[in-house]
Amino acid sequence: MSEKYEYLFIFQDLPTGAENRNFTTDPHEDFVREVKEFWLGGGPIFKNHQGRSEPQQFHGSWVLLHATSEDEARELLLRDPFTTGKVWDWEKAQVFNVQSGLRVALENSRFGR
Repeated sequence: MSEKYEYLFIFQDLPTGAENRNFTTDPHEDFVREVKEFWLGGGPIFKNHQGRSEPQQFHGSWVLLHATSEDEARELLLRDPFTTGKVWDWEKAQVFNVQSGLRVALENSRFGR
């Protein structure tokens, strides 16, 4: 088995990303469940933190993947519904080679482990 490394992707949303997110969130979450062996973490990036009762304004997403290469991680995310559904702006994407110093499993995560 090949050694795996961690890759942190930072995506800004496309101008229509917030609207497209409405239609692609469920398929995106299904996709994450299908490939959860690669997925170490991720979530939205907000323009500002709002109170829990206030609607959040999305700015983008962050994704932490565990893959054998950056190419493998990139190819996986190119199949993600947030890519195919035109939520993420790949032209502005940032990719970092990282290593977690601390990573805690989310016991109540809707994605499970």
